[in-house]
Amino acid sequence: MGKIIIIYGLPAAGKTTQALLIQEKYGLYHFGMGDKLRAEIESGSELGQQIKETVDNGLLVSDEQIIKILHNIQGQAQKTGIVFDGFPRLEPQARLLDEMLTQVNLEVDLFILLKIRPEVAEQRIGNRAESGGRSDDKDKNVVNNRLEVFRQESESLMAHYQKMDKFLEIDGEKTITEVFAEIDKHLSL
Repeated sequence: MGKIIIIYGLPAAGKTTQALLIQEKYGLYHFGMGDKLRAEIESGSELGQQIKETVDNGLLVSDEQIIKILHNIQGQAQKTGIVFDGFPRLEPQARLLDEMLTQVNLEVDLFILLKIRPEVAEQRIGNRAESGGRSDDKDKNVVNNRLEVFRQESESLMAHYQKMDKFLEIDGEKTITEVFAEIDKHLSL
């Protein structure tokens, strides 16, 4: 049975990069919420259209929509473990995840905050947009709204995992290799 890891941070903090490195080394299933949401949008489904409208405005996808995207994670969690990237984003989502995992006798092992300054996030998002990145990276108003929503919503989520003694903060402004070495040190325990 694998570990359950959550990678969290501002947009462009390096969550997906680190999640993929964790997946490669530890064999955990990478659950990238952004990828799942973009796939649903691309499918053209009714759910995808609702999600697109929300994302285009820089808002968070509703819990009801998240639940639909989360289908079947319990089996994957038991089989290989999961590294979550971009989920949970809110404390109620964390409680939902805790409940889903408890049903299969699992729990979150570690919540990792990749801490970067907002100005670093803006610069990285700008670089990502220039290199043909995601369309939601190109609109400055959407980016600013995403950063503000993160600021407003992150405290209670981080407090949830701090209370559970599962919280780890890492300087996400270091190199990819340095950040992963710090993560790896904690996962190897």
